[in-house]
Amino acid sequence: MRQAYHLESVALKQIGVFDDARLDFPSIQTERKDAAKAEIHLFTGPNGCGKSTLLYALAEVFDKYSTGSLIRRRFRGAESSVDFVFANKAGHYGVRKPDLQPTACMGNQFGDFQEIYIDLSIGIFFGYGEGHKADLSKYKLSAQQFKPSNNHSQTDFPFAAFAYSGQRTLRDIKFQAIQQIDNSPFEAALSFEGSARPQVLLQWIANNRAQSALAKADGEDNAAKTYDQALEKITNLIREVCDLDLEFRLERSPLAVVARLNGESIHFDGLPDGLKSIISWVADLALRLEAIPWKMPGEVFSQPIILFLDEVDIHLHPKWQRRILPAIQKLLPNAQIFVSTHSPFVVGSVEDAWVYRLPEGGHTSGKIEAIPSGAGKSYRLILEEVFGTEGEFDVETEALFADFYQLREKFLKTPSQPDTLLQAARKLEERGNEAALIVGSELRQISRITGQELHLA
Repeated sequence: MRQAYHLESVALKQIGVFDDARLDFPSIQTERKDAAKAEIHLFTGPNGCGKSTLLYALAEVFDKYSTGSLIRRRFRGAESSVDFVFANKAGHYGVRKPDLQPTACMGNQFGDFQEIYIDLSIGIFFGYGEGHKADLSKYKLSAQQFKPSNNHSQTDFPFAAFAYSGQRTLRDIKFQAIQQIDNSPFEAALSFEGSARPQVLLQWIANNRAQSALAKADGEDNAAKTYDQALEKITNLIREVCDLDLEFRLERSPLAVVARLNGESIHFDGLPDGLKSIISWVADLALRLEAIPWKMPGEVFSQPIILFLDEVDIHLHPKWQRRILPAIQKLLPNAQIFVSTHSPFVVGSVEDAWVYRLPEGGHTSGKIEAIPSGAGKSYRLILEEVFGTEGEFDVETEALFADFYQLREKFLKTPSQPDTLLQAARKLEERGNEAALIVGSELRQISRITGQELHLA
């Protein structure tokens, strides 16, 4: 069942490549009524099609507006605006105040629409639902004013929003002592490249390890488990995605946070780029979730959040690209997640999700339809249907694929003597990891159709 705090639609006018475009975000479709997993929306398309612009426009719904706004830089003129529906209430921001006539995006959900602010110095109007009393308005104000050091009279948050890029920001940073973190969990939370904070992250890991050790020394094992829980969730995700055993350790002399990877201690600067990318944003998200006073008690990763991920596949090996979203979908069961990606492995990895193929270049107008994600489809079909790409390899490899698919069609008609098909598959396996992943997926699909087990090894 869809959570109450979700983006339901958005319309962009005169922003970046978007002349007047609209997207609706339906809830996930699943036959499993007991399935607890995040709702995922994937934005794909060539460079310059507006994937990042779309993410920036959605993230701005939850952010405090400023002159450094990522989306403001992409406004094209006096008519630039964004209409949206969040939590069943309509909203608008742009250069001008709207005429308050319902659009196709908004329907009849304006309610008592009131202005939140107009700042002519930066040229922006923002309005939503029931003005200052609406959940979104309260969230923006409370997040802006939140002070971690104030233990009294803090607002409880029914939801929260965060944005990250796939950049690898994790690195070794010296810190002096175990000390309280005074940074707000909403600090730069929607800035994408600035959201992951290496200094705060290492301090949080150090504090976590020290508090767990002190609790164990005092014989308070339950308290120690509470401190360990978030880091265990992260290391379990790393194991699931990367097949690596990771542990975060606090060394005493000199005082430092290190990673123990497959039994070997490694400083963060020495970790693989893809692993640093994952840890950078997943661990930062965890420490933010821990620091927020939630309205509903419960495990922090199960809280209602809206998450924006720009180029989640960057620095990741194809094998990790196939695993990252299913792992996140399970880790954050009550999240709504918006992802931009160039990878067919990401699109083909997740079921019960929606894909939006943004057109190439030019001026985009009209409704951009949601299509079901590619789980269960071959990567070649995903490349053709979603990415509009027919030739994705060199000429020789393409010829090998052509032979393989011709043999596949013959085998599906007469499923006997698979040796010739497997021989063609092994030739493709020798061409590299991506070809091996594609042909391996094809063989698994053929096995499901014919009932014959076909394996490369």
